[in-house]
Amino acid sequence: MSKKICIVGTGYVGMASAIGLAELGWSVVGYDIMTERIAGLRAGITPYRESGIDEPLRRHLASGALSFVTDLAAAVHDARIVILTVGTPSSSDGSADLSALRAATDALLRVPLAPSAVVVVRSTVPPGTTDALAGVLAGHARVIYAPEFLREGTALRDFLHPDRIVVGTESVGAATAYAALFEALEAPVLLTSRCNAELIKGVSNAFLALKISFANEIANLCEELGADAGDVLRGVGYDRRIGGAFLAPGIGFGGPCFEKDVKSLRCVAEGAGTGYELLGAVLRVNNAQPARVVETLARELGGLDGATIAVWGLAFKAGTDDVRDSLALRILGDLVERGARPVAYDPAVRTAVLPKGCRLAANALEAATGADALLVLTEWPSFREVEPVALARRLRRGLVVDGRNLLDPERFVAVGLRYRGVGRSVDPVQSSLAVAG
Repeated sequence: MSKKICIVGTGYVGMASAIGLAELGWSVVGYDIMTERIAGLRAGITPYRESGIDEPLRRHLASGALSFVTDLAAAVHDARIVILTVGTPSSSDGSADLSALRAATDALLRVPLAPSAVVVVRSTVPPGTTDALAGVLAGHARVIYAPEFLREGTALRDFLHPDRIVVGTESVGAATAYAALFEALEAPVLLTSRCNAELIKGVSNAFLALKISFANEIANLCEELGADAGDVLRGVGYDRRIGGAFLAPGIGFGGPCFEKDVKSLRCVAEGAGTGYELLGAVLRVNNAQPARVVETLARELGGLDGATIAVWGLAFKAGTDDVRDSLALRILGDLVERGARPVAYDPAVRTAVLPKGCRLAANALEAATGADALLVLTEWPSFREVEPVALARRLRRGLVVDGRNLLDPERFVAVGLRYRGVGRSVDPVQSSLAVAG
C-alpha cells in the first residue's frame, strides 16, 4: 500500500491527524484552500496554539514526511487514503452545516483519485451523512466514517494515545486499510456501520456535555444548601460506574464542539420523532450557568453599573487560544449590557473581537489594577501563581468570583479578599474547619 496520505483541512483535527500520522511513519500531504495558512505551515508556523505540535511539525517538514499544498489534484495524487477534516459548524436552527464537507466531496469528484482509494470522513456529522456521501462518490472511492476524539490543547497526544479507533464502513477492505494506519498504537478497533460510527461520536460528546450540566446543577444546589460541590462530586466520581471526569462545576461548556454536537443530535432526534427532552435540558442548564456567575458578581457588588471588572481568561479552555463560542465572551457581553467595564487578560489570546467597552490588559495584575472585582473564566494554571496579597492591593472592593473553581479559597480569604466559587461554600475557611473538626 502507498505510504502517502492526504489530509483535506488543516484545522485542529487536520493538523493533529497530519502530524500524528507522520509520527507513525506515513508520508502526509495537507491540503487547504486557505493559502496564507498553507504558506505559514510550509514555514513551520502553526496557525493556532496547540501543545506539542511545533517541534514535530518542523521536524517532519525537514524530513519531507509532511508537506502542505493548495492544489487538490497534487495532494491526492497516489494517495490511497484521503481524510476529510473540514469544519461542520452549527446552522441557525442547530443542525450541522455540511456545506464545507459537501464542497470537499464535490472537489474530489473533479480530480483523479488513486485506484481503490479510500475517503475517510473524520468531521463530526449527523447520522446518515456518510452514507449519502458514499452514494455521491460511488465508483470514485470507497467511503468510511472514522470519528476523532481529540481535545483542543492536547490533540496530538490524544491522537497518539486513543481510547479506541472507531471505523464505520460497508467495506472490510477499506476498514482494514484505514485501521492499518494505527497498528503501532495497539488500540482497540471497533468495526461498525457508518451510521453507528456517526452516532458514537455525537453521543459521546453529548454525554460529556450532560455530565458538565449535571455537575453545574448539583453545584448550584450545594451553593444554596451551604454544601461544597467539590466534595460532593468528588465522592460521586469515585464510584467506578460514574467516574470523576467532566464532573467539575464552572461556567458551563463552550467551544466549537460540545454545544454544536448536542444541538445537532437534538435536531436529529426531533426529526426522527423520538424524545429529545434530556438533550434540551443539557443546553438549557448550560445557557443559564454563565448568567448565574454574573448574578453572583452583581449581588456581591450591589450592582454592575459603572463597575470595573477584571476578567482572567478568554479562551474557551486552557491550553488553547480558541475563542470560538467561548462562554467568556458571552459573559463579557452580559457585563457590558449591565453597565460594567471589563478589562480582560488571557495568556494565549493577544487579539480578539471583544464587546464594545471591553479592553485587553498585558498581564493578569494589570487587568486587576483598579478593578472592583475579579472574575476568573478560563482555568489557566498560571492564574494560580498570582500572589493573593498582590491581587488584594489592586482590587478596590476585594471581590474574587472564581467561575472555574481554579483558585485556593483559603489563600485569598486569608488576605482579606471575598471569594465566591461555583458550588463552594460562602466561607471556605469555616467550611474546611468544620470538616476538619
